[in-house]
Amino acid sequence: MNATTSKRRWGFRTRLTALIAVVFVAGGVALLGVQYFLVQGLFDTAIDGLVGCSDENGVTVTTSDDAPAGGDCAHIPVATEAPSEHEVTVGTDGAAITIEQTTMLSQEVLSGLLLWSIVTLLVFTLVAVVAASWLSKRSFARIGQITDTTKRITRNDLHQRLDLPGPADEIKELGDTIDTMLDGLEASFTQQERFVTNASHELRTPLTTTRAALEIPLEQGRVPEHLEPAIRRALDANQRSEQLISALLQLARTSTITPAHGPEPVQFSEIIERSLTEHEADIMAMDLSVTTELATASASADPVLLALAIDNLIDNAIRHNHRGGTLHLTTGMMAERPWVEISNSGPTMTEEEAAALIEPFNRGQSTRTATTGRSLGLGLTLVQNITESLDGTLTLTPHPDGGLTTRLTV
Repeated sequence: MNATTSKRRWGFRTRLTALIAVVFVAGGVALLGVQYFLVQGLFDTAIDGLVGCSDENGVTVTTSDDAPAGGDCAHIPVATEAPSEHEVTVGTDGAAITIEQTTMLSQEVLSGLLLWSIVTLLVFTLVAVVAASWLSKRSFARIGQITDTTKRITRNDLHQRLDLPGPADEIKELGDTIDTMLDGLEASFTQQERFVTNASHELRTPLTTTRAALEIPLEQGRVPEHLEPAIRRALDANQRSEQLISALLQLARTSTITPAHGPEPVQFSEIIERSLTEHEADIMAMDLSVTTELATASASADPVLLALAIDNLIDNAIRHNHRGGTLHLTTGMMAERPWVEISNSGPTMTEEEAAALIEPFNRGQSTRTATTGRSLGLGLTLVQNITESLDGTLTLTPHPDGGLTTRLTV
C-alpha cells in the first residue's frame, strides 16, 4: 500500500469517526475505573466497621461499630444465626468480640462489577462508533455536495451555482463564498468574451480597408512600376497581420467562449482524412511522403474543437517539415481513451525546446527569427487550449535525428 492509497483510505471523515470513538472509549474507561475504585473503597470502609460478639455458648450476637470495650456483650441482643467462618473472637471472661470481615462478598461484587462494566463499555463503544459515523456522514454530505458541484463547474459553464441548502453554519458560509467567487469569475469571462467580439470587428475593419486601398489601384494598373514591389510587400504585411489577428481571436475564443456544439461521437480517422485532403496542396508543395495507420479511435467530444486541434497538429507538422520529408499519422485506443499521434521529420531540438513550443509565438529555434512564411507560432498553443477544454493531454517528443512526434489523447 503506497502513501497515497493510505492517505485516501484514512480520510478526514474516517479520522473524525475514529477520534470520537477513541475519546468516548478513553472517557468510559476513566469513568468505570473511578467507579470501580470508589465501590472498592466503600466496601473496605464498611467491612472495617463491622463487629460481632459471641457468648460462651457459641451463639453470635452482632452489632455495628459500637462494640463494647473489654468484650462486654451483655447489652447486645442475641442473634439466632450460627457463627460465621470468618469471625475473629477476642475478649475475656467467656465473652468474645467477633470482627466479621466479609471479604469474599466484596470480591464477588467487585468482580461482577468489573465484568459488566467491560461489557457495557464494549456495547456503548459500538454505539459510539455508529453514532459518530452517522454524524460525520451527515456533516460531510454537504461538503461532498460542494466538492461534486465544484468539480462539474468549468470555464464553459460558470453559470452553475452551489445554492447550498441547510442551516446558516460554517459549511453554508463556505458554499456562499464559492458562489460569490463564481459570480466574479463569470463576470470576468463575460467581459473578456465581449472584448474579444468587439476586438474582432475593430481590428479587422482597418486592415480590410487598407487591403482594399492597396489591391484596387494595383489591379487597375494605376500603380507605377517602380512602386509595385513596395505595394506587394505592404499587402503581404497586411495579410500577415490579418492572419495574426485571426489566430489571436481564435485562441481567445477557445479559452473563453462556450463551444457551440455539445459532445458527439467523433471518428479520428474521418477528421484526419478530411484534413489531409485540405492540406493536399501544401503536402505536394513540400514533396512530403505521407503514411497513415488509422485504427479505430472514436471519442465523445465537441466535433468542431477536436477537428480544429487535429487540423492544427497536421498543419504544424507540414509547416515545420523539410522538403522531401516524412509525415506519419497513427490512431488508436488506450484505456478506453482515443489518441492520435503525428510524427514528422524536421529540425533537431531538445526536450526543453519541444516543451516550449506550446508557448505563444514560439516557432522553434530554427524559425524564431524568420520574417516570412505563414507560421505564427500559435498553432500548438491553440491545440493546448483545446486539449485542456476536452480534459485531454498533449505530449511533444523530439526525434534524435530531427523532427517531432505529437500525441493528442482525449
